[in-house]
Amino acid sequence: MNRLMSRYAGRTLLLAGVLAVSSCALWAQNDAPPAGQMRGRGGNPERELQQLTQRLSLTPDQQTQVKGLLAERRQKMEELRKSSSGTDATTQGAPPNRAQMEAIRNDTDTKITALLNDDQKTKFAAWQQERKARMQQRQGGGEAPPPPGA
Repeated sequence: MNRLMSRYAGRTLLLAGVLAVSSCALWAQNDAPPAGQMRGRGGNPERELQQLTQRLSLTPDQQTQVKGLLAERRQKMEELRKSSSGTDATTQGAPPNRAQMEAIRNDTDTKITALLNDDQKTKFAAWQQERKARMQQRQGGGEAPPPPGA
């Protein structure tokens, strides 16, 4: 009887170990950003393009142009972060100037707006307001408001 129980205990532990390793592998896989994309800082141009395409019904030509603008914005933001980090001990790790970052965002938004028709411009302005409200909620420590229609 003792031998039978230790046999089942060994199998149970083995099974639990396999499940744990599998779960960790899946979790790590789902947590990794897609190849060639960074996660976190600077946003995700591909995701933003998908959102804009869905919300604004962008044409293929508009998608191509917006994708270029979003990539350009990301590059400028990365350059700003790199130039802000510096090699001097007093400036090392200093955050980029928020006013400069906001100027880059506004410039990109203006260029995107120029590509849109009147209906798309209205939807884009509403989307920008929603994003701004969610960002303020996150910065204030509160939860983001529910998405429209929820």
